[in-house]
Amino acid sequence: MLPKKVLIVYHYFAHYRLPIIKELAKDPDINYTFISGRTTNHDIKIISNSEMIENKVIWKEINNIWLFKKKFLWQSGLIRECLFGKYDSIIFLGTPYFLSTWFAAILVRLQGKLVYFWTHATVRNNSRDMLKTLFFKLANGLFLYGNWAKNRLISLGFNPEKLHVIYNSLDYETQILVREKLTSTMLLQKKKELFKNYDLPVLIFIGRIISRKKLDELIDACEKMHQLGMPINLLFVGDGDDRSRLGMLSESKNLQDYIVFYGETYNETELAPLIALSDVCVSPGEVGLTAIHSLTYGTPIITHDNPYEQGPEFEIITPGCTGMFFEYGKVESLVNVITEWLRNNSSKREQVRSNCYEIVEKFYNPAYQAKVIKSVILNSQMR
Repeated sequence: MLPKKVLIVYHYFAHYRLPIIKELAKDPDINYTFISGRTTNHDIKIISNSEMIENKVIWKEINNIWLFKKKFLWQSGLIRECLFGKYDSIIFLGTPYFLSTWFAAILVRLQGKLVYFWTHATVRNNSRDMLKTLFFKLANGLFLYGNWAKNRLISLGFNPEKLHVIYNSLDYETQILVREKLTSTMLLQKKKELFKNYDLPVLIFIGRIISRKKLDELIDACEKMHQLGMPINLLFVGDGDDRSRLGMLSESKNLQDYIVFYGETYNETELAPLIALSDVCVSPGEVGLTAIHSLTYGTPIITHDNPYEQGPEFEIITPGCTGMFFEYGKVESLVNVITEWLRNNSSKREQVRSNCYEIVEKFYNPAYQAKVIKSVILNSQMR
C-alpha cells in the first residue's frame, strides 16, 4: 500500500514545534508536507529553512497577508496547493481568524479530501464562539490539545469520535538527556549561587515578565508567606516589559534578598537545574508550555482554576500529585495553596518528581502526538 499523503498547514512554524515536525516527518507510512508563511503576528522564533532541510522535512512557503492589526490572516497560494496537491488529508491550524482556511477547507472537502483542524477549541457561550463552532464543523475531525476542550465540544453536540486529543510537547528527547546529567550536588550548588537563604523552599516562574502574567500576585503572596512565618525564595526566569516594575515592587516589600530575577535564557542545559532545584513552579496568570517544561524536570505546577483563562496544558495538573489550583484572581487563595503544597509535599519531593516525569512521558511528548495523528489518518474514512 502506498503511503498516505498529508499536508499540514500553519501560519508559521514556531521553533518549539521542530521536535514534533521531525517526529512526523520520519514516519514511513505517511508522507507529510508542511506549508506555512514566514511573517508572524508575534515576537517569536520560527524554524529556519535550513533547519527544515537539515531534518529532511518537506516544507513549502506561502505568503502571509496579515489584516486588521494582524488579527486576521489570508495565505496567498494556500488554496492552489490544497486543490492541486495530491494529498489524501489536510491538517489546518484550526482558527477561524485565518480567512483562507475557510475557503480551502470547504473546497477540498468538495474534492473528497479529508480535513482536520489542529486547535485549542476553547468555546464559550457567546456569539463570537457560535461562529467558531460553525468553523469547527467544516472538518472531518479535530486534533485537540486537551480533554477539557473535548468534553466542552461534546456538551455542544460534537461527535466524540471526531475529537482526538493529542496534547502538546516540547523537545522531550533533548530534555531527557539533559535531565539525566543533573545531580543533587549540582542542584544544591546552584541554590547557593542564587540565594542567600538557600535552605528555604524555592518557587520558580518561567516565561515572559509581562503584566498579563499577574506576577505582582506572586510577589504579594511571597510577602504574605514571610509575614505568616513561612519564608520562601522566588526565582523569575525570563524578561519583559514588567521586569523593572516588579523589581521595584520587590524592594518596596523588602524582599530583594529572597527574590532573584535571573533573566532570559533558552539554553536547556542552563534551564534544567533552575527548574529541577525548585520546589514548585507558580503561574498566577495562564500556564501553557511552561507546565510541560516544568514537569519534565520534575517540578510541579500551581496555577489558577479558570479554564477559560488558561492554556490547555493546565490539565497536566492532577491536584495533590503534579500540582494544585488556586481560586482565580485571589492572592489569599494562592497563599493558602502554596502553603498547603509545601507543608504536605516537602517530605515527598522525590515521589512528586516521579509523578511529574510519568505524565509527560505518557502523554506530553512528540512520539505520543505523532502516534495519535498517525492512527487517525490511517484509519480515516469519509464521514
